[in-house]
Amino acid sequence: MHFSRLFIFVSLTLLVASCANYSKFLSQERGMLTRVSRANLKSEQKLDSLLASSIRLMNTALKPVNPAKGGKMVAQYYDQNNAAMEAIVGQVNSEFVKMNLLDQGVFTANFIRKPYAREFADLYPKFKKKYSQVQAAAKFIGFFGKAFGKLGKLAEMIG
Repeated sequence: MHFSRLFIFVSLTLLVASCANYSKFLSQERGMLTRVSRANLKSEQKLDSLLASSIRLMNTALKPVNPAKGGKMVAQYYDQNNAAMEAIVGQVNSEFVKMNLLDQGVFTANFIRKPYAREFADLYPKFKKKYSQVQAAAKFIGFFGKAFGKLGKLAEMIG
């Protein structure tokens, strides 16, 4: 009986710590993406920040054994950051459309060579496979496929 109480206590302690860590993680990502979306940065830097944040989310969400728990976190991330993500992608699309074909090619080639793009390309299929059946994560999964507009080809190349 004593062992089972100890086990329950340790389990609850780990659960509370895990929830606190997820809350802190979500808060940090929300703050960073909000600052980046409002900052006067090059669109390439903003896109780098968006991908870095998305990679951190996917890495964190791939850790839990229970996809429902990870899906809830992904949904919170998306709901909290959707406006900032849309603003970043909107700026990138706007600048990309203004580029001539050669500059678009250079932008795309430079982007594909970045470590974030490669890491995103490696993680996204794993993440999508794990969370494709979790309704809570559907908005995040669908974001990258449709949000890039003309950059959709870029998203296809990396994921």
